[in-house]
Amino acid sequence: MRYKVNYSDAILEFKKNHGRAFLEAADPQAALRATRDLFSHTRDERVETLGDNQYLVMFSISLDYRLPLLHAVEKAVKLLRSNDMYQLGRYLDRYIVATVCMETGKPEFLNEIDVAAEVSSLRKAAVVAREVPNVMRFIDWDIAIYNYLELNSKQGFKSRVVRKVAPRT
Repeated sequence: MRYKVNYSDAILEFKKNHGRAFLEAADPQAALRATRDLFSHTRDERVETLGDNQYLVMFSISLDYRLPLLHAVEKAVKLLRSNDMYQLGRYLDRYIVATVCMETGKPEFLNEIDVAAEVSSLRKAAVVAREVPNVMRFIDWDIAIYNYLELNSKQGFKSRVVRKVAPRT
């Protein structure tokens, strides 16, 4: 999902664990500094000139952003490993597992349902149940989920969720 945050002098957009900032600045370095002032957890920044002192700064969000949320994502993925446990989980934890399933196809027991509709309904249910204060707070959760996926998809790191089953020898 794409989130848009409007400031008086800039617009920040977030999708997965990537972001971009539309802003006005004197030069590319000033645009980069202004972006870091608005959101300091950036890495791999790229600045494009749009003309008339308008800049687009694209960045990835640092992998250590909100580490307690990242640990909560790891915990939810470990706890909700079966359909029975999934059905008993909190809406937020189910949202995390369903989002991971939407990206990786794991766990397999969720492939039988419409995962996109499940994610949408779980977002609403988590807000109604007050597990998350409002829909905008899902920005942090989505960033943590996609940081988790990025960390677990790196070469040499084995995770219960993303690893493929190898035959025993």
